[in-house]
Amino acid sequence: MLSYKESTFNKLISVAVLIIIATVISIMTADAGTKAKKERVRMKMYYSKNDAGERVISIGLTAGSGRKMHGLKNAPVLLETVFNDSTTLLATVETDSSGLVDLYLAQDYKLPVNEDGVAIIMAAYEGDDTYRSASRKLEIVDLELDFNFEIEDSVKYLKVSAGKIDGEGNKLPVEGLEIDIGIQRLYSVLPIGSVETEKDGTGILEVQDDLPGDAKGMLTFVANIEDHDEFGTVTKTATEKWGIPVSYEVKPLPRQLYTDEAPLWMIALVVVTLAGAWYHFFLSVSKLIKLRKAGQERL
Repeated sequence: MLSYKESTFNKLISVAVLIIIATVISIMTADAGTKAKKERVRMKMYYSKNDAGERVISIGLTAGSGRKMHGLKNAPVLLETVFNDSTTLLATVETDSSGLVDLYLAQDYKLPVNEDGVAIIMAAYEGDDTYRSASRKLEIVDLELDFNFEIEDSVKYLKVSAGKIDGEGNKLPVEGLEIDIGIQRLYSVLPIGSVETEKDGTGILEVQDDLPGDAKGMLTFVANIEDHDEFGTVTKTATEKWGIPVSYEVKPLPRQLYTDEAPLWMIALVVVTLAGAWYHFFLSVSKLIKLRKAGQERL
C-alpha cells in the first residue's frame, strides 16, 4: 500500500499535469481565435497599355465580406517577375486610401518573357495580425495595334491589325481577336462598331460619311481591347480627315431681352420716351414762367 506522503505526491503530480494540459489548450484556443478573427483579403490585378505605349499594372486590395467589404489602405504589395523558375523584384508599392495602386513601367523597360512572349508577374501581400495574406499571378503578352485608312469606290474602310510579340521580338498576327472601334469625343468615346481579326491579324470596318468632326473635319479613331485574358487592356488611337467639318466656336448672342446688351428697338423706345417726358417738363416750366410774367404786367 502507498504511504500518505506518496499518495499526496501523486495527487500533486496529477494536478500539475492537468494545469499544464489546460494551459496548452487555452493557448491553442487563443491562437485559433486570433486566426479566426483575421479578415479575408482579396486581390485584383490588371494590365493595360495606352496609345503612348505606357504600360500600367493596377492592383486592388479589399478586405471583409458582403456589404462590409472595404479597400485595404496603406498595404505593402511586393511585385516580382518570374522567368525560368527564378524571381526578380520588380517593385514594392503601397495602396492608397481606397486600396488601389498603379505601377507605371518605363517605356524602355523590358519585362522578361519566355519563348512564347509571355511575361509572368507575381503580386503578394503578406498580411498582418488583422488581415490574411493574398497573392495574384498575371500572365501577359505584349500586343500592338495599327491603323490603316483606305478609300475604295468612295467607300471608307478602316483596317485594324493586331500582332503579338514573341520571345525573339517577332510580330505575329493574332486571329479571332475582337476589337472595339469608336471615335473620341469631348468626355467619352462614341462606339461605331467592332471588328474580328482574320488569319492575317487584320479586321476591316466600313466607316459612314456623316460623322461630325472638328473644324477641319478631323476624326480621332480609338481601337480598344478591354480586359483580355492574354493581352489585358490595350488602346490605340489615330486621326484622319474623314469627318464633316463642324465649328464648335461659341458665337456671341444677338441683342435680346435676356442678354447683357438690350435690343436696339428698346433703346430707341426708351430714348424717345425720356425725350418726350423731358420735353413736356420744360414745356410746363416755360408756360409757368410766361403766366407769371403776364400776371406781373397786369399789376
